[in-house]
Amino acid sequence: MSSEIEGEEESSFKNVSRCFVEAVRRSMRVASEDEDGSPGALSQTELAEKANMGRTTLSKYMGSNSEGTNPDLRIICQLADAVGVPPAVLLMRPEDWASLGSGMLTFLQAMSNPKFRELSAELQSIESTNSQRIAEAALSIGRLLKTVEDSHDPRISKELREFRRASKVSIATTAASIPFRFDGVSTSHLPALLTLCSILGTTTAKTKS
Repeated sequence: MSSEIEGEEESSFKNVSRCFVEAVRRSMRVASEDEDGSPGALSQTELAEKANMGRTTLSKYMGSNSEGTNPDLRIICQLADAVGVPPAVLLMRPEDWASLGSGMLTFLQAMSNPKFRELSAELQSIESTNSQRIAEAALSIGRLLKTVEDSHDPRISKELREFRRASKVSIATTAASIPFRFDGVSTSHLPALLTLCSILGTTTAKTKS
């Protein structure tokens, strides 16, 4: 069990490390302007200068070698600022982007459902935005969207019950991480954000091996 978990963690780590390098490289291709004002590429030398780090230091983080140096949070923030993106964007995997897209489509479709609109109105007027309340709200959204389903249903397989249980936990924890009432994040964003959480949670759910 321990070795399997360690293997999954190492695989996830390598995946995110690769996605980070690839995201920086893609962003570099359009992080400047050409003479016509169209998006243009930044060289590694220019990126190093904008990120306030040495060219050699940057090369350590941008190499294709899987055993290369991994950036700490400060380096990630420096590079994100240099190419003009939120730090979290540089760490997103393809499946995370796909979940965001699915979440947006799900939200747009759900707005035609009277029950979803009613729940959305209730959520936007809640007074408490502590972690517990936000997690409960996310699960309410999930039940309506059917991303949260009965994890005790004896008619389904053990594997599916475990996945449903893991998805429920992941949806709750993802939602609880949102910093409501800080820097413009308000309850008016709840319906859309919690819909995204309900999709992300099914992507990041981890079942016991």
